[in-house]
Amino acid sequence: MAVVLLGGLGGCASAVTNDEADAATAERTAAPTVAPTGCSSEFAVDYGDVVGLQDVTDEFGTYCHTTIGPESEAAIYDSAKTDVETLNEFGFTENDAAEALPVALRILTEEVLDSSRLDNYSIAPAEWFAANSDYMSTKWQPVYQKAIDKDAATLGMSETSGIIVTDILPSPLARDGGARASSAVVRLDRVHGEEPDGGEPNLVFSFSTTSTFVATDAQIVALVLAADANQIEDALRASNPELFDEADNSSLIMTGKTLLGFGLESNEQIIGSSSVFQLYTDQGLGIVE
Repeated sequence: MAVVLLGGLGGCASAVTNDEADAATAERTAAPTVAPTGCSSEFAVDYGDVVGLQDVTDEFGTYCHTTIGPESEAAIYDSAKTDVETLNEFGFTENDAAEALPVALRILTEEVLDSSRLDNYSIAPAEWFAANSDYMSTKWQPVYQKAIDKDAATLGMSETSGIIVTDILPSPLARDGGARASSAVVRLDRVHGEEPDGGEPNLVFSFSTTSTFVATDAQIVALVLAADANQIEDALRASNPELFDEADNSSLIMTGKTLLGFGLESNEQIIGSSSVFQLYTDQGLGIVE
């Protein structure tokens, strides 16, 4: 499942390069972080790279909204993952990258992966946008708004509004006071600069993520049947009996690649975004590929 980015990001996945061959050992600088207020549940997050940010209560109950953990490896700026040559080529510095990294991680963990619309579709896309438009530069806010207005039902999964994940997970997920994802692993793959045809210079962060969600067998079966019109329940029962044993001990794994781009004017707001996600069960059954 692909989401095409806004703001003209190219999204190429070429290898990291750093032509300063005589540079010292890669500098690793702790990124400044905003201290989360935390969640009331002592066991809000099982493991991974996120921590509790705050309790959220909706029509289904209470869950812990998460953010990037300050001790996560991804939260430490690493020049070895930075293509300094392309940064300089398009007017950016490593200082820009270090300053934008915590912002990119907050957007990634708090909204791309843990949006209020992740599994609560009663929240209108326009309502989500009104609450989160400050993540986007003023210039690009109308572009995102236009994309949302064009296809409001699939904000985050349409071909133009790639900013959050929605409409592919069971509704609702867990509402036990803990995080909806029992774990979320975040990896920073690359930092580089680019200027696509017809676009403007972008400081691009490339992330890989894996989130694990507990779901009932019935929820997973419903997802599988909805995702594949040719799937027959009896055939699914034969091939995946674990989904019909009433044990409810299966999990959903969501993996993805996300790009977030910043412009020359601000290290606080994005001008482009792109995500590609896959969803499968812990037994390896593909749902969204």
